Amino acid sequence: MTDFHAARELAHATGLAWPRSTENVDLAAAIGRTLAVALTATAPLPGFESAAMDGWAVAGDGPWMLGEPIKAGDDIPAQRLSPGVARPISTGAPLPPGADRVIRSERGEIDGATLVETVADERDHIRRAGEEAASADVLLASGSLLTPPRIALAAAAGYDTIDAVVPPAVRLLVLGDEVIDRGVPIPGKVRDVFSPSLPALRAELGTLSLGRVGDSIDDTTAAFAATTEPLLLTTGGSARGPADHVRAALAALGADLLLDGIRMRPGHPLMIARLPSGTLVLSLPGNPLAAFVGLLTIGAALIDGMLGRPLESLPTTTLADAVAGGPATRIVAATRTPGGATPTSHQGAGMLRGLATADLLAVVPPIGALAGERVEYLRLPW
Repeated sequence: MTDFHAARELAHATGLAWPRSTENVDLAAAIGRTLAVALTATAPLPGFESAAMDGWAVAGDGPWMLGEPIKAGDDIPAQRLSPGVARPISTGAPLPPGADRVIRSERGEIDGATLVETVADERDHIRRAGEEAASADVLLASGSLLTPPRIALAAAAGYDTIDAVVPPAVRLLVLGDEVIDRGVPIPGKVRDVFSPSLPALRAELGTLSLGRVGDSIDDTTAAFAATTEPLLLTTGGSARGPADHVRAALAALGADLLLDGIRMRPGHPLMIARLPSGTLVLSLPGNPLAAFVGLLTIGAALIDGMLGRPLESLPTTTLADAVAGGPATRIVAATRTPGGATPTSHQGAGMLRGLATADLLAVVPPIGALAGERVEYLRLPW
């Protein structure tokens, strides 16, 4: 089995090799998408010197005679500001040439037709042209997630549209005779918990189609062969039991098995394969917690690669309680508390209560970790 960190890197590299396409979309429609081409400044940002505060633009020493006001939206004044003159100015208004600084409104006082500075200020309160970005500066790197502030930055730089990666369409197949899709399951049956929940975990993916396949090698192989989407996501059938047919179906289709098991608990019987058609297959375990862990760890790295995003470096956090070691990296659902990350209860591979109350997934190395130690963790996308 492959080490946890090596599996993340392999999954990401596999996704990066997938042939992405791009499309030009309106800014408002690009939130949540992935930037396909680096975004550069087409002009200095800001493009002109302006007032950072309401007040007066002044030249020379005071007191100053008052001139005409300047408002945001006005053209840059053509006339140079003479020494000894102050012009009322609003935040964002263009600074007149010759102005030395802006006196904030609360630090000046009008005496007839004269401005007197009442409180000295070390700052000039001027927004300099190009202080945020020079022309041709890279504002956002290719592969950036287009968050609302990043879309706002693109708008500030004058963009109306943006080049985004076309998200891969996905086929989700839930495998197993024991799975039902409605109601309370009778003994021997379980509910399909994946169809209504897994798609929302990766909202940046493309169109999704859902399917169910029973425990039949022929049906499994046929369902795999009929998949035309770039990403095939399966749950169940990835272990080595008598009703697990994913490996045999992949072999029958001549798939390239890229990852076959991970030293990770839960979620170790996870596979990544490539069908001859180019479709990537992410085969998750059937146990609910194990499947979610697989998608949030190795699956996330694969999908980020397919979208052209960098592999996320895992941050660290302090454990509030000790976590025992074992034969593999442990992925532990935990909540944030004043004392650190506290593991939740109900963390069996077939359970969901622990994950449902978690704030993060702690990554505990095989040697375990003591209370107060720092460990890596994965952010949860909800």
